[in-house]
Amino acid sequence: MKRVRDSKFELLRIVSMIFIVISHYSLWGGWKETYRYKYLIYQPLGQIGVCVFVFISGYFLSSRFLSAKDGWQRAKKLWIKTLIYSWLIFVIVISITGLKNLSITKILTAIFPVVFGEYWFITEFVVLMLFVPLLNRMLTSLNKNELKYYIGIIAFISTVLPLFVKSLRPFGDMNSAAVLITVYLIAGYMKKYDIKLSKFISWCIFIGGLILELISIMVLRNHGDKMIHFTYGIIPMVSAFGLFNIGISMKSFYNKFINYIASSVLAAYLITEDPFIRMWLWNDFLHVSKLQNYNYFFFLLYGIVISILLVIVCCLIDKIYEQIEKMIGAK
Repeated sequence: MKRVRDSKFELLRIVSMIFIVISHYSLWGGWKETYRYKYLIYQPLGQIGVCVFVFISGYFLSSRFLSAKDGWQRAKKLWIKTLIYSWLIFVIVISITGLKNLSITKILTAIFPVVFGEYWFITEFVVLMLFVPLLNRMLTSLNKNELKYYIGIIAFISTVLPLFVKSLRPFGDMNSAAVLITVYLIAGYMKKYDIKLSKFISWCIFIGGLILELISIMVLRNHGDKMIHFTYGIIPMVSAFGLFNIGISMKSFYNKFINYIASSVLAAYLITEDPFIRMWLWNDFLHVSKLQNYNYFFFLLYGIVISILLVIVCCLIDKIYEQIEKMIGAK
């Protein structure tokens, strides 16, 4: 009998993807440098969305016994899907523009998207899936204090240390698999010991973290790309922890449409964040930079509407992909 997914978690999955897409709306809008900080208001939501996505995976996978083969199967499924989307987009682009303006690096990245990190999140998530069987054994075998100790160490090295000491990043930067592993372990710890916060505290953590990120942008607004430095690392992870707890505190329910969309929501990231599409989408197709000439409220509202629409459209495209995949598999 097929397990019915709880729609409260599927809704949270959709919200996390909308957060990721709307953060790219802020990040890739081509805003004038003088006022750029005003239009980065949605950017902090991206890393929060990423962490929530991993929290959901960790909460449900961490209690299962999985073999190394199971981890590889999960990684392979995502790997293949990423390959197909990357190849399709690449073929469409070169059929329109040709190869003359493309470097060897860009071509290789499109052909081997996971290995060359075309999508940082996908590459790191594949690594996470490969290590999930080992992480689950760690969560099962260690006691409460031991888990706190190791989660604390990994969290500090991967999400705190890189914020302040650039030359010391033993686990990689703040987009590394170590960050996702940290989030996964926290979710597993929550599941193992049934950790739940009140709605009030959860909302305070979520909104408090988001406010801190926005304050950091304001403070660093005259420092170029360093402006978004603190929208990565520990602060968005803590904010995502609050949002995930809000999701847990909701009553369970079932909604067919929500579950239908949520199962394909990752396609919104694979399509809109493809390097060949990203700048064209936001600047040439949607012309979001022109919103600087309109009322600021319109910029805020347009971002929400267009991000929701993009997620839905990309999910529907993915449904077509799934049908073609089934047809090929049936032969």
